Amino acid sequence: MTYSETELTVSEIDRQALETLVVDNADLERLETLLDRFNIFEAVGAVRQELRHSDFLAFLLNPQQNHGLGDTFVKRLLQKALVSSRGTLMSVTPIDLDVWSLDETTVLREWQNIDVLLLNEPHRLAVIIENKIGSSEHSDQLIRYRRSVSQHYPSWNIIGLYLTLDGETPSDESYLPIDYGLICEVIEGLCVSRATTLGLDTRTLMIHYAQMLRRHIVSESEIAELCLRIYHKHTRALDLIFEYRPDQQAAIREVLERLIRQTPGLVLDHCSKGNIKFCPTVWDVPVLLQGKGWTRSGRILLFEFINATESLKLKLIIGPGPDGTRRKLFDMARDRSPTFRTPSRSLNIKWNEIFARSFLTEKSYEEASNDKLEEEIGKHWVNFAQNDFPAISAALNAEKWIWPGELAIT
Repeated sequence: MTYSETELTVSEIDRQALETLVVDNADLERLETLLDRFNIFEAVGAVRQELRHSDFLAFLLNPQQNHGLGDTFVKRLLQKALVSSRGTLMSVTPIDLDVWSLDETTVLREWQNIDVLLLNEPHRLAVIIENKIGSSEHSDQLIRYRRSVSQHYPSWNIIGLYLTLDGETPSDESYLPIDYGLICEVIEGLCVSRATTLGLDTRTLMIHYAQMLRRHIVSESEIAELCLRIYHKHTRALDLIFEYRPDQQAAIREVLERLIRQTPGLVLDHCSKGNIKFCPTVWDVPVLLQGKGWTRSGRILLFEFINATESLKLKLIIGPGPDGTRRKLFDMARDRSPTFRTPSRSLNIKWNEIFARSFLTEKSYEEASNDKLEEEIGKHWVNFAQNDFPAISAALNAEKWIWPGELAIT
């Protein structure tokens, strides 16, 4: 097959797109220069770790820590938050904060699941800070946090701050929306105004944190502008690179499939990156092979790994199939606690979870490398294989209606 000078194969077009991206690209060179600067927070992998951001902010907010800021950081942050949200009626004003001493403030992490909670007894002040980096609100958590603090600290002045990348509007109107641009502004301002009194280590740490936020978190950063400009100019090349990038979910899928294949008596069913199904081969009996509308195997009862970006769970699920079979399986699970756990009180139309085990949590992803994640998965798998699975198998073996030669289900 021949081509004219203007006709190129897809692979040639892709190659040219990649060459254009990397050769004499001033924007890319500038981006690399910015990213080549050493930053302690980048070095320890804390850029997108919500827990680490909350830890560092809690450190700066605590007047009793050894950073040398006293209550200045907490005062400045609260004052700027109040000033930027003048439309919200609050019981505390920026003037109150200016004249108060907040040196006796206590800072709590993960109290009642609240990211950061500030408590000041002398002024009966409680500040709730909910921090979101890569996630969003769920389960009315803002309202629940405010109610919990109100119950424990009645008649206190409560300020709620909802900290997000772009100042997202909170579901609870009593919270003030703030963004990481404000955090940068406060930190950079203190690095200038307290330059002669701050310890060198503390000032360097604060500068590194603000620089990291400017590089990666704050939307109007130079890095963000460069990335957008480079992407618009080199969309094809970057999409190609993105397509072949290392994928953590895909890597975890490979680990799971390998574990299943290496375990005698188990067989993989339908698998995708986010859902890996399997079952014991001994379950392939006529009664349990009448499924429909779930997988092509026709299996009604399947184990399924839910492989999300920030969690990994193993579940045993009753899928679509004859109502009589599904009802008996559900009743068995409901009657055999704690081997089985049925969050639903009644039989659903298609799917019922009857067992669940958490393998990885959001914290696991934030604090571990891929090798550590694989190690943690392996430990949970051994525990499942030695404890949960034998108990589940024994319960099913006791159901005489399932097995050939016994009473068949109609």
